[in-house]
Amino acid sequence: MGGNKDKKSGAKDAKAGKRDGAKDAKAGKRDGAKASNKEAKAGKKEARSARKRDRAGVDPAALIAEARADAFTDEAPERAFAHFRPLAERVPAADLPVFTGQPLLMRANVRAALDALEPHLPAAVSALREPRLKEVFELPALVMALDFSAARVPVATLSAGEIDRMLAEGAPWRELMLSYLEVASHPLLGLLPRERVAAVRAGAGKLDKARDFVALPGLFAEFSGALAGKHPFPADKLDLLATLGGALVQQVRPGNAVAAVPKRTGESILRDQLAALVADRYDHLQVLAAVALGKRKADELLPALRAAVALGSNGAAEAPEDALEGATAEAPGGAPSEMTNG
Repeated sequence: MGGNKDKKSGAKDAKAGKRDGAKDAKAGKRDGAKASNKEAKAGKKEARSARKRDRAGVDPAALIAEARADAFTDEAPERAFAHFRPLAERVPAADLPVFTGQPLLMRANVRAALDALEPHLPAAVSALREPRLKEVFELPALVMALDFSAARVPVATLSAGEIDRMLAEGAPWRELMLSYLEVASHPLLGLLPRERVAAVRAGAGKLDKARDFVALPGLFAEFSGALAGKHPFPADKLDLLATLGGALVQQVRPGNAVAAVPKRTGESILRDQLAALVADRYDHLQVLAAVALGKRKADELLPALRAAVALGSNGAAEAPEDALEGATAEAPGGAPSEMTNG
């Protein structure tokens, strides 16, 4: 009997030992996992701190020089197009705006913006975690890739839907500018001839509105001396209206008749993808300026990407002739930068 009791007691002790061992093992795993997680978190925190220390210890001038050296700056149109094409093809094509601008004017504005930003780059780099300097320095070459791409798109007729969309895009600015000019041309102010504004207001229909889109920026340019500092319209909105009008006047026929339009081509989609890249990178260039100077001063300093004129230090309109001349010399095949198939 005593032997059986001893056996049973030994079995119980063995089971208890196993249970205790299993509990200890589980507890050990939990403690090990917790310690591992703590170590991982501590490692990540230390890595972040190390990056911050490294960043703080790097001279902004060194970062700028490194980004400038890494940037693709070859402005030969065909080589620039070949370089940026793979990147552009990754831009989503859904709801992609149809590009109607003039790449060589954009290039002139990009050059002017880069020159204006240059003295303020160190301040912007010090304030931003990821300043994307390389992408900004590549802008002139990217615009030349866009110019080459635009020249590959055959000129074609706009569809009725595209015409309506472009008219709708410009309509609010047309009305605002007309209303302002009607006040500015009132005899009590006399900033410009009243009959000139009335002539723009007269008429109706799609073709007349398209012509108004061209005429209104023309009035602001013609009477820029009298209107300088007295109107609220940004240069890029004046340029947008002129660009839309220039395209529409060529496309809208009397009686609103439009010819059939072929399906949007791969060449036109690629052009629009490149244009989206240019716009995104120019937005970041403006961010750099805003961080360094504040938004108001940055807006005063930098030209709009598609502006037809740049503002000089005295507020007078100045055409960026030097940059345009250089760009024209490198244009691919002398192809016109007109409204193309989209």
